[in-house]
Amino acid sequence: MSVNNKRASAILGSPFPKSTSEKIVELVLQRLRDNSWETDVIDLSKIDAESLLIRNEDEKLDKVLKSVVQSDLIITASPTYRATYTGLLKVFLDLLPQESLSEKLVLPIQTGGSSDHSLTIEHGITPVMRSLGATVLTNTIYAWSSQFKEDGSPSPGIIELINNSVKELDFLLN
Repeated sequence: MSVNNKRASAILGSPFPKSTSEKIVELVLQRLRDNSWETDVIDLSKIDAESLLIRNEDEKLDKVLKSVVQSDLIITASPTYRATYTGLLKVFLDLLPQESLSEKLVLPIQTGGSSDHSLTIEHGITPVMRSLGATVLTNTIYAWSSQFKEDGSPSPGIIELINNSVKELDFLLN
């Protein structure tokens, strides 16, 4: 990838630190950093809940919303909750202005206990991101528990999904 001055923001929608979706995000971000991308990680569990619910103003929240809107690539990462993504991620996405992600690319990453919910990206996060004007990559990443080794590291299958997403991103930007 020979893209310069590109920016990616990863939005972590898990309420728990060091989730499997976060592990995948870190692998994707490392690939992007290796190709001169600027990256940042937005951990929604560290943002004041009252601010996310629009009950008070928060400079930190305003800063991360601005960061997302100014990014070329938005990576959403969430475990599967109730056959879709977390409410934490939904509340955050609801704060983005209509069409604020026009001309932006989105890479959804989602994890679950099994392959049973592998279509949650297509039926959940993809329509929401498109409603904000974004273009969602075709090569999204859905991974489940058995695709991780005993030590918590990703299997070759997950690495292949990451590689396919990065290749698609490279194709779209060149």
